[in-house]
Amino acid sequence: MLGSVDAHHGNVRVGLGGSKRRTVLAALLLRQNTSVPDDLLVDLLWGEDPPANARSRLQGHVHELRKRLGAGTIVRCGHGYRAAVPDGATDVRAFAALRRRARAEHDRGEPDAVVRTLRTALALWTGPALNGVEPALADRARPELEEARLGALEELHDAELRCGRFTAVLPELRTLCAAHPTRERFTGLLMSALHGTGRTGEALEAYEALRTLLRERMGIEPGECLRRLHLELLTTDRAPVPADSGRPAPRPAVRPAELPHGLRELVGREREVRTLDGLLDRSPDALLLITGVSGVGKTALALHWAHTVRDRFPDGQLYMDLGGSERPVDPREALRQMLRSLGVDPRRPPAGATDPAKLFRSITADLRLLFVFDDAACAEQVTPLLPGGRGSAVVVTSRSGLVPMVALRGARRLALDVLSEESSLELLLRVAGPRALASVSGPDLADGCGRLPLALCLTAARLGAGGRTAEAGTPGTR
Repeated sequence: MLGSVDAHHGNVRVGLGGSKRRTVLAALLLRQNTSVPDDLLVDLLWGEDPPANARSRLQGHVHELRKRLGAGTIVRCGHGYRAAVPDGATDVRAFAALRRRARAEHDRGEPDAVVRTLRTALALWTGPALNGVEPALADRARPELEEARLGALEELHDAELRCGRFTAVLPELRTLCAAHPTRERFTGLLMSALHGTGRTGEALEAYEALRTLLRERMGIEPGECLRRLHLELLTTDRAPVPADSGRPAPRPAVRPAELPHGLRELVGREREVRTLDGLLDRSPDALLLITGVSGVGKTALALHWAHTVRDRFPDGQLYMDLGGSERPVDPREALRQMLRSLGVDPRRPPAGATDPAKLFRSITADLRLLFVFDDAACAEQVTPLLPGGRGSAVVVTSRSGLVPMVALRGARRLALDVLSEESSLELLLRVAGPRALASVSGPDLADGCGRLPLALCLTAARLGAGGRTAEAGTPGTR
């Protein structure tokens, strides 16, 4: 049945007759040793418009098959028929048994044996499955058989690559990818083979071609296994294990978790935290700006919030102090640092990846990362650092308004104001303690600090340690 539906006795082909008789035999053999109801057989033979004598004609086809194949080959069973043949009598059963044997050989770590077994199994195919049967049966049963064939081809080429035969499998894999352009595992195997022959640039091009096709045809991204393989190609010199659609791919060797310590509780910023939560809920790839004057608590808010949402970014969190306008970090140096955080040596980029910015976007395109860029001097400093893809979120703090990022990048800005008088007093009380504040005017002290969180914290800390309030209040003028 893995080709034309035929029967053989030894080396002699047995004449079966026309398509309807072949359909009856194939339908029974596909459910070997199981009763197939008369009604189902009639539907497969004539569809929705069977003749009045459909059952008698079905009996006639069964009678003729018995004459050619042996009286005991097809038996009556209740309101249907059953094919009573040995388990290995059909190529479908033989193919399935060979696949099971190959999987056992795979589990024992015998890739050469897997190759031999699967090539034997695939040699059973002589054409499209169930050739010569009625369309109803072909439409119903052929897709499952074809899926089994494609699965065996994937397992075969996976084993070939594990044997190191990268060059030998390239022609077959290119043909399979052309015939099945959206089948991700074929593309993954091709990428692994190309990488194994030192042609990583072509492997990355194959990934981008599939990614573009999936977006245009289906509006989706490649699956996790292929994305992981893509990342591994970008971050390693060794030939990776081929993508396996049946097993979870390994996570990257490096999972950055760079967020500095953040405050567990923020005073007076509950509304701002809810705002950031809402923006992220609406857009998982949000670009968020927290702006305000020096000392207003931009960094404290960004880090506190980032720690609360870090679990939503399983591929890691990266932090970069951009130095502000006094000591701005060069974007190229920032890119090199982030590439190192992601496991790539910028001095030894993968073949075909010469531009650090493009390499950074390629690596991050399919990851879910959280970036915190602290104290940005201007939009031009941040723009080259934005990740690729749509799974990562970015938080930027700056004393500048970063207008170009709002206008051109769709960033959402949260302008941070000073604390209310109530929140300022609460912060002073928490840091200094009630005894230290007993001898001073809390409202005057808060006003003297401009109700800026940084100045309030420094003042309260010094006051609690027995310092003078006049000296403690000085930071509020910065």
